[in-house]
Amino acid sequence: MRAPRLLAALFLSAALHGPASAAPLLDQRYGPDAAQAADVYLPAVRATGAAPILVIVHGGSWKNGDKAAPEVVQNKLAYWLPKGFVVVSVNTRLLPQARPDAQAEDLGRALAWIRHRAGQWNADPDRLIVMGHSSGAHLLALLAADAAMRQRTGAQAWQASVILDGAGFDLLDVMPRPHAPFYDEAFGNDPAQWAAASPAAQLRGPQPPALFVCSTLRPDPCRRSQHYADQLKAQGGQAELVGVARNHAQINADVGADNDETRAISAFIDARLGR
Repeated sequence: MRAPRLLAALFLSAALHGPASAAPLLDQRYGPDAAQAADVYLPAVRATGAAPILVIVHGGSWKNGDKAAPEVVQNKLAYWLPKGFVVVSVNTRLLPQARPDAQAEDLGRALAWIRHRAGQWNADPDRLIVMGHSSGAHLLALLAADAAMRQRTGAQAWQASVILDGAGFDLLDVMPRPHAPFYDEAFGNDPAQWAAASPAAQLRGPQPPALFVCSTLRPDPCRRSQHYADQLKAQGGQAELVGVARNHAQINADVGADNDETRAISAFIDARLGR
């Protein structure tokens, strides 16, 4: 697995090492396991003040995916590095090594590590945005909802979450209904395990403001995203939803390209950061 990841990272480094980016810091470990690693991309021009941070959490059904995949980072780096952001793309452990709740804890440890290291990158840990796609969006939502998990992992509050075509917000609703087989692999057949890994079941109090981006090409993503956004607002939080006519993969890969999705996400992020 390491060789393909390294090749992908080197390809991206070559593609992006130009006016907008400095040399990336690849495979930076935030935990003892080799999978607990992040790639850090720095803007080429050092800002006069500390830079905001964009953290990316890839999807992949809780068992696949990688922080250096072009569809995960390429357009996002091309868009946010010239805007002066430090961009951090995170890997967590995956199935079968780690269940989704353990993966969310890895994300919490990664955010704590990013906060600790931010000064070395001329970045501001109090101006941190987290963006997750698919199963990565579930990990982000679970960490945001579970205060005990944040305390265990040292993850402090971040400025806002961007949820890209997320899944599994309410597992107690999803699992008894027809669902993709990989949900069984990820969450088993124990309702107690479903509850432990379900953002809706762990939700207590207001969360960071969240933008949900969902595909209008299938009925479930926007319905479930809207339902969870309503739950966040009922707890005193802020949540917005944007539906786009793109498929599940395109919603991730096209972020950063010239389209309405990117403009909506960028406006949301800038508003949260006061830019």
